[in-house]
Amino acid sequence: MAQVLKEDINKRILKAALEEFYEKGYKSAAMRNIAQKAKIPAGLIYSYYKNKEALFNAVLSPVRYDWERVLNTKDDTHNEGEIYGLSRAETDCLIQLFEHRKEFIILMDKSEGTKYAPEKERFVLDIESHLNRHRRDEIADAVFIHIVASNFADGLMQIMYHYEGKEWAIMILQKLSKMYLSGIGL
Repeated sequence: MAQVLKEDINKRILKAALEEFYEKGYKSAAMRNIAQKAKIPAGLIYSYYKNKEALFNAVLSPVRYDWERVLNTKDDTHNEGEIYGLSRAETDCLIQLFEHRKEFIILMDKSEGTKYAPEKERFVLDIESHLNRHRRDEIADAVFIHIVASNFADGLMQIMYHYEGKEWAIMILQKLSKMYLSGIGL
């Protein structure tokens, strides 16, 4: 019984923290607000998480990927249901991100003051590197590739912010991928 209660309290803390970090970002989020949203005493959070940073890490755990590894997974076959120009691993990763879009938005746009602050730029650079390895046009301008990668990442973020359901998100991502990736010769 006590273990079930602990799990329930932890879930409430994580849910409240997700909302607080999503609404206010890391810097402005307050542990007392998280406790209030979780309907627990503020000190109880520290029985589960050492500090705000540890709680932030726990909230982001579903979306912390080794983007370079995902983007470099060898799978050049394109199957039904995959997004244009993306491998099965890339498609699966992006679809999972839709299920954790608030966490992804926090990671990319609301993590100032944490070790994750440069994550969006790292994500763009990983996409850029991937595009450079897989493009057919050997003389494409490096700045152009950077713009495409940056715009693709921003487009993905807009899908996350304006999410209208999984099917809608996949349809928009399919259009976005086709527009960007066919334009650079993938």
